[in-house]
Amino acid sequence: MRSRLKKLLGLLLCAVLALVWLPAPAHAVTLTAVNDTLLPLSDSTMPARMGGEMYVPYSVFSSLGVSASSDGDGVLSLSAAGETLSFSTAEGYVYDQNLNSYSTPAYNMNGTVYVPVKLCCGKFGLGYSTLSAYGETVLRITDGSAQSDSSFVSSKSGEIENAIDTYKGTSGSSSSGQGTGQTPTQPTEPPIPEVEEKPAQKPARVYLTFYGAPSADTTPQILDALQDAGRTAAFFLPADSTAWPDDVIRRIVAEGHTPALLLQADGQTAADSLLAALSAANDRLTLLTGVPTRIVSNDSGCDKLTQAQRDALVQAGYRLWDSTLDSGDSTQSAARAYATTAQRFAATSATIVLRLHHSKNTAQMVELLTGYMARQGIPSPRIQLSTEPVNAASDRR
Repeated sequence: MRSRLKKLLGLLLCAVLALVWLPAPAHAVTLTAVNDTLLPLSDSTMPARMGGEMYVPYSVFSSLGVSASSDGDGVLSLSAAGETLSFSTAEGYVYDQNLNSYSTPAYNMNGTVYVPVKLCCGKFGLGYSTLSAYGETVLRITDGSAQSDSSFVSSKSGEIENAIDTYKGTSGSSSSGQGTGQTPTQPTEPPIPEVEEKPAQKPARVYLTFYGAPSADTTPQILDALQDAGRTAAFFLPADSTAWPDDVIRRIVAEGHTPALLLQADGQTAADSLLAALSAANDRLTLLTGVPTRIVSNDSGCDKLTQAQRDALVQAGYRLWDSTLDSGDSTQSAARAYATTAQRFAATSATIVLRLHHSKNTAQMVELLTGYMARQGIPSPRIQLSTEPVNAASDRR
């Protein structure tokens, strides 16, 4: 009864949120700059981070001389300097003119196609950087003809500040309404997207994964939601086990979920150190639950590990996984995270490894999303040692 009441309240909240516009949230803002020009800032053009990668609308590259074309099958091709990348958002693949495939697909969002920054810049000989300004981030893409990053931030400081203030609705006296007798107009968040209940396509399967240390406050509600939906997930626990809540870890394993380990590593980390950290974490996991794990992810992506590091992990019996889509549950309301994730589900028939977190919004988001998956018949198999891994390094061992 209590679970049914929670679901009814959650659905009612979702319906209310879908009918009203809420004040703009105080989430992180990312601006886009091309060479020395700051692009207009809006929710429909702001860069997005998915699977540890930064994405921008493909039109950003068009302004740098990269030509774009689409065929009748919905494949977007970007070309410059004799190089081509072809993205199929429907099938979830990307390949170049030599038919080499890559692990960072494009996504349909906000009425356009978002493409991966790192891949496109590397392929077309462009540079990119992330700059900090006024507590926010500027993603800057250049073709080598622009001024330095420091000079850009210095020369554009006023423009950057105004863009951030305007977006957040905190612009100065010119728009404050002071002395005009008018009430200042506050910007509003865009409406929550409508979820298509009869999509033309759907993912072949969705692996549900939770990243980070579980919370004694929020994770039990997440486990309740998974149990009610009859779904299992993989929980990527930090290799540093000091933040693990013992009882929650025991419950995760007892209810049939897959325990996994999460590294915080880069190419400079010694392979022996990685193995030692995983061994220590497995000792703790075995002490708490009686079972170790060989499922591993790297928080910044397994492609950030060197071949030697990956070889050492695989030879020690570990299998490498990465998420391919972030649900947004840690930065958005449950209703918005659900709606945007369902939209992305409807844009692909590929396999998705969905990254979730342990935020206060996650349990309700899981309820909404698993309900949608049930209606669409989308399976969510359990990640096991025998499952072929999905990772950004395309390492299937």
